[in-house]
Amino acid sequence: MRILVTGAGGTLGSYICRELLGAGHDVTGYSRNSGIIGNITWVRGDAANCEALTSASRGHDAIIHLAAIVGPGRASPEELITTNMLTTTCVLEAAVRSGVKTVVFASSGAALGFSFHRHFVAPRYLPIDEQHPCEPHDSYGLSKVLGELTCKSYSDAYGLNTICLRVNNAWYVDRPGAEFALQFGWARGLTIEELWQQRYAKIVEDASDDWPSPGPVSPRKNLWAVIDARDVALAFRLAAEKPLTAHEVFNLNGSDTCSLVPTPELVARHFPSMSLRTKLNDFDSLISHAKATDLLGFHPQHSWRDSDFADWFAKHRNGGLVAT
Repeated sequence: MRILVTGAGGTLGSYICRELLGAGHDVTGYSRNSGIIGNITWVRGDAANCEALTSASRGHDAIIHLAAIVGPGRASPEELITTNMLTTTCVLEAAVRSGVKTVVFASSGAALGFSFHRHFVAPRYLPIDEQHPCEPHDSYGLSKVLGELTCKSYSDAYGLNTICLRVNNAWYVDRPGAEFALQFGWARGLTIEELWQQRYAKIVEDASDDWPSPGPVSPRKNLWAVIDARDVALAFRLAAEKPLTAHEVFNLNGSDTCSLVPTPELVARHFPSMSLRTKLNDFDSLISHAKATDLLGFHPQHSWRDSDFADWFAKHRNGGLVAT
């Protein structure tokens, strides 16, 4: 397949492009900043430039759309929503104009509304699936919900295959991949130790404490969700390859939480009266990826508990890493 990736010059884009190349696909990176990612063709451009994007998209089978302002606080609410909606609409319009059949949209777990909610709101039920209401209180989560709705509109109107993957807290925990990814996007200039200490180690430790948590994104508000960036890349490849003929939204996270506290204890502590639709054991994730498993064949291959980061964390934390 010939696959165009917007935002290929970003941190997560480096993982996705390498996954696509490894599967034998012909990859075009469309980004304002290029990089060295194997043997891909780079087109410098802005995803908000519909004409340029349409030209670059011709001859491709699929577009993976990553380009976006990737979180609240990185721009004013009006700029964030305008930018993210404009680029998503341009990608969909470019696909229709250039004859591309599939668009894979990088949505976010923030669409559910837990990550950046002004006041913590408990989920309606657990584990959360794609039928759970989306109630974001922030511009980023709102932009992702609107992006998903826009994808559905284009599927309904033009028969475009649109697949929305709600990425839940991607972590870069394999040292080789993280070293490469830190050359790109928001993480450029960080060392692996800075990334792991400032974000992941703090989150893991906070995820074992009672609310409130001072972490970068408080684990409870994120429902302790996490996914290895290598599994994110796998899911995007599977979505681009899958011959679906409709609009679909998928939760995308690993099988376990980021907490050192077993999931039944987390639920008993924080959601004592919560309805459980499926029994949760060990460190099971509170957000289900069952739909992605069923329709895309997505099975997470990695856990942060068995990673280079976990080895590093065990050496730098008093008492070592709690066994799983």
